[in-house]
Amino acid sequence: MRKILFLLALILVSFTSQAQSKLGLKFSPAISSNRISLVDSLNDVEPTGSSFKFSLGLIYDHELTETYFLSTGLIFVPKQVAFEVTEESDQPSAQSPDEPVQEYRLNYLQVPVSLKLFTNEVQPDTRIFFQVGLAPEIKVFSEPMEEEYDMVEEFKSVDATILFGGGVEYRAGINTTLFASITYQRGLGNVIKKESWGFQEELYIRSTLVSLDLGIKF
Repeated sequence: MRKILFLLALILVSFTSQAQSKLGLKFSPAISSNRISLVDSLNDVEPTGSSFKFSLGLIYDHELTETYFLSTGLIFVPKQVAFEVTEESDQPSAQSPDEPVQEYRLNYLQVPVSLKLFTNEVQPDTRIFFQVGLAPEIKVFSEPMEEEYDMVEEFKSVDATILFGGGVEYRAGINTTLFASITYQRGLGNVIKKESWGFQEELYIRSTLVSLDLGIKF
């Protein structure tokens, strides 16, 4: 993963020689949660809440016009899958697993591609921006949070999210810009590849991430 980050950094640095192109770093405290759907007459599956995570990565903004920028980068994004399996009370043949609550850690490398729309200055050196795009991501790590959590045998290697956001950008110097924004990411695909419980229908778990993005661009 270090080699990939180093290679991307070299590529992005080469692009920053173009006018108004910016390379930067982003740090994002985030809330990770899940959306679950399952059609099963014997069991019910519900998410068990959300978890606090931190993502970190490189970003690159390339000017298309004075107010439109193409934004991309490489972001390390940790997430969590957490759910509880219960039996339907009106089904005498239903069974409850030994560990009804299951929790797993997942780490992704994300390559967001989005369009940023900037307003005119609302204060000296300060602009508001809105952002929309798509973020393909590759799973680089997954593990159960406890050894006995074994209901999910394998997670899919790739996923994608749509992202929406908005924030404020402040020019702190000739070549330095600070920014803060809030971003909502909604996973499009089912992260489960193989489960061992044997539900009647496929278990669908999709990710949701809400983050506070803080960063600097050069």
